[in-house]
Amino acid sequence: MNIVTTVKQIKGKAIIVGSGIGGLSAALRLAHEGFSVTVLERQDSPGGKMRTLPSEAGPVDAGPTVLTLKPIFEELFNSVHENLDSHLPLIRQKILARHWWPDGSKLDLFDDYESSQKAIYEFSGLTGFREFQKFFRKTQRLFNAFEGSMIYAAAPTFWNMAKLVLTSPDLAKDIAPFRTLAKTLSKDFTDPRLAQLFGRYATYVGGSPYFSPTLLSLIWQAEAKGVWSIKGGMYSLIKKIEKLAKTRGAIFRYCCHVKNFLKNGEKIAGVELSSGEKIFADVVLFNGDPRSLSTGSLGSDYKKITANTLHTERSF
Repeated sequence: MNIVTTVKQIKGKAIIVGSGIGGLSAALRLAHEGFSVTVLERQDSPGGKMRTLPSEAGPVDAGPTVLTLKPIFEELFNSVHENLDSHLPLIRQKILARHWWPDGSKLDLFDDYESSQKAIYEFSGLTGFREFQKFFRKTQRLFNAFEGSMIYAAAPTFWNMAKLVLTSPDLAKDIAPFRTLAKTLSKDFTDPRLAQLFGRYATYVGGSPYFSPTLLSLIWQAEAKGVWSIKGGMYSLIKKIEKLAKTRGAIFRYCCHVKNFLKNGEKIAGVELSSGEKIFADVVLFNGDPRSLSTGSLGSDYKKITANTLHTERSF
C-alpha cells in the first residue's frame, strides 16, 4: 500500500507587529494562504483597543462594545472558508443608540428607518422629522457613492474621491467641501440637539465635528445599517480570530517588544526585539501605534513616516 503525504508549501515567512484587529486579520489571512506567520505583541494578550477589564461580574469590554459593518467581518471569515455566524453568536440590536440631554430629554435611534423617523417626530416635532428625512437621504447618497472608494478601500486617495465627484457633480453639494461637519449640521437641523447628536459620528474615527469635513456625516449610515453585540462580549471576536489563525499555524508571542526594524538594503527584512533577538522574514507588517514610529521607538530611520502624529493632540 502506498501512503501519500501532502506537505503544505510555505509561501514565505511573515512577521506581524501588533495584534489589534488589523494584525489579527492579517495573521489569519496570511496563515491561511500558506505563510509561516509570527505575531509579536508588546502586551500580554491580543486585541489592541479591543480589550476587557475585570469586574465583580466578570470581564467587561473596555474598547468597542458593539459591531457595525458586519459584511467586513463576514468577508474576513469567508476568505478563509469559515462562517462568522457559525462561530460567534451575533445579536442584532433594535436600539442603535440612546441619547440623553441635561434638560432631561431622551432620544432612541433604531435599526429601521421608520422607527427612527417616528422617534424624531416625537422628540423634535414636524420640523425635526422633515430635516431628518432630508439628512438621511443625503448621507445615504454619500455612503453609497464612497462605499467602495473610501470606506472599504485599503488605501483611499484624494484623487479617487475627486474622480468620483467629477463623474457625479451633484455629490459636491452633499460633501460641502468648505464647511466642517458641525457647520453643515447647524444648517441641516434647527434643533441643536439633533445637530449635536449627528456630530458625534466624527468621534468614531477620533475626529471632532468642529474640525472634521462634512463627508464624515456618512458614518451615521454605517450604524443605521445595523449594530450587533456578541454574546460573551466583543473580546470573543478577538479570541476567535486568534484561534483560527493558530489552527492554520500562526505563532503568537506576547510580552514581546520590538525595538527596531532590520533592513536588507532598502527592504525591511525583519525585526530586532528588546532582548536582542533578531527575527528575519520575507514580509513584515506593522500594526502598532503610528506614533511609535515618529517618536523613534522602532528606530530613527522611520521617524518621518508618521511625523504628523508627533505634534497633534492625542485622540480619546
